[in-house]
Amino acid sequence: MIKILEKNVADKIAAGEVIDRPVSIIKELMENSIDAGATSVTIEIRNGGKTYIRVTDNGCGIAEHEAELAFMRHATSKITSEHDLDAIRTLGFRGEALASICAVSRVELVTRTTEARVGRKIVIEGSETIENSATGCPQGTTVTVRDLFYNVPARQKFLASDNAESRRIADMVSRIALSYVDVKITLINGSKTVFSTRGKGRILDNIISIYGSDTGRDLLPVESSSDGFVVKGFVSPPSASLPSRSRQVFCVNGRVISSRVMEKALDDAYKEKLFHGRFPAAFLFLAIPADKLDVNIHPTKKEVRFDDNFEVEDFIRKAVTAALNVKNALPEIRKDDLKKQEFTATAEKPLEVREQPKIGYESEQVDIKNILKTLRNDSGMQEKPLENADKHDVSVYKAVDRLVVDKPVSRPFDMSELHIIGTVFDTYILASDSDTFYLIDQHAAHERIFYEKLLQQYNTSEKNSQQLLIAVSFNVAAAVAASEEEWIDQLRSMGYNIEFFGNNTYIVREIPAFMELGEAESFLSDFFSEVEHKIDFTDVRAVEKLIMKSCKSAVKGGDKLTDEETGALLNDLAGCINPFSCPHGRPTFIRMTRYEIERMFKRV
Repeated sequence: MIKILEKNVADKIAAGEVIDRPVSIIKELMENSIDAGATSVTIEIRNGGKTYIRVTDNGCGIAEHEAELAFMRHATSKITSEHDLDAIRTLGFRGEALASICAVSRVELVTRTTEARVGRKIVIEGSETIENSATGCPQGTTVTVRDLFYNVPARQKFLASDNAESRRIADMVSRIALSYVDVKITLINGSKTVFSTRGKGRILDNIISIYGSDTGRDLLPVESSSDGFVVKGFVSPPSASLPSRSRQVFCVNGRVISSRVMEKALDDAYKEKLFHGRFPAAFLFLAIPADKLDVNIHPTKKEVRFDDNFEVEDFIRKAVTAALNVKNALPEIRKDDLKKQEFTATAEKPLEVREQPKIGYESEQVDIKNILKTLRNDSGMQEKPLENADKHDVSVYKAVDRLVVDKPVSRPFDMSELHIIGTVFDTYILASDSDTFYLIDQHAAHERIFYEKLLQQYNTSEKNSQQLLIAVSFNVAAAVAASEEEWIDQLRSMGYNIEFFGNNTYIVREIPAFMELGEAESFLSDFFSEVEHKIDFTDVRAVEKLIMKSCKSAVKGGDKLTDEETGALLNDLAGCINPFSCPHGRPTFIRMTRYEIERMFKRV
């Protein structure tokens, strides 16, 4: 028989769409507080939020006659008609959160508006109102949630341990705190303050308060605006990569989200700058016109749909790429890093086998203790106002406008300012500018040059080749010769004039113009070796990886270069799209500032 479910049963089923664990409750309540204009929000939890949650804010409060109405399903002050769904400008809008929460817990709400002389206290258990009375209280709203799933014991077994639930809450609250830097947000677990932000509008202050000074120290500022799009935030240099995406926070129009579009834009900006399995830290806050965004596609509003994914992706990629093309993005040697290595080298280890300073890509495993640690620091940096954008809808941009990028955005790194000093160990080129000393890995640099030139030749219709006075022959494996149709056009696209000569032998009469004969021969040997692994030449990325793997013919460490060759190498590197890393992700540059050198000589 088909029948309508009783209200108490329907409430509990619907609640599962939004309320599946304590962190869901806190997210909904925090969003309500922010929508209410709060400048201070305090979150208190016990037992991972399973037995006790209290969220207190100093927002506008709820009018006395509306307090109980707020717990009704689809009761909301955020929208009034279906047309409002086309351009949502608040975090909440469905009117389901409080109804879903009270359906599966014991809830107490205390609230007062500015105009009211007394507040209102509402107590609800399992969607049933127990108390509705006047009470004395400060302006704002406090919601206390006790005994989650007390009336649905089957759901309690799906909750994790107290510590695991606390970690989820800390991570979520920290992400919202980063997005609302003008709101003072405090998280208390039991009797311990996990962290407390200042609410001063500075992104970097909040990052340091939540994730620690080590994360905040090297972050690169991102700030860009174009055609109604505005982005602010910070990203880590390639040398400070992480083993996961745990420190990637994306916020769109004030809403913390998961976004494959923004992830892809970030990955593209770091392409060939990171090893496989490494990820940058990123804290990006995007504002776009509300009518170009649909937030009504996921029950928990974690995901959004952009009107034009490619437009957003291209904007974010360009903004992050610009942030990475600065001097501060290069790996830096610091006195403190060297001292750490000095003390970790033990007397039992011979000097030659002691670990070398780790410059770059060996970051520690992400530790949740860093999230649960309060670190305070005043940056003392100058505020930089946001570049004016087309603010035809002011409310859309306010979430980003209020953010202060504490570090000034640097100008792009100009390699023409480098003064070449010489080389050391016939491997590293020494150079300097007005305030920084550089080591350039000649092999990594030449690999980058070689890769980009060959890839450019492959992708352009005009092939620049040079004819050989004496043709060169290559004997290949039978499997390679048998698959000629799959690979020979690829080599011709790179500038090779190659043809079958019989008996598994191929003859080469022309090679790419930028290669020397030895480089061309070495590349072909590696190429044929890779072809034996049956590479898929219809996959563009596979071809790029093949070219990348076949860059072994580049100048090696230990190859002695003349002054002219060194100068030419740096000139070619300056012309590369990405001069800062080899195709495999290793850095081409390492820098040391004048200040750090003077610290080592105790001059400062």
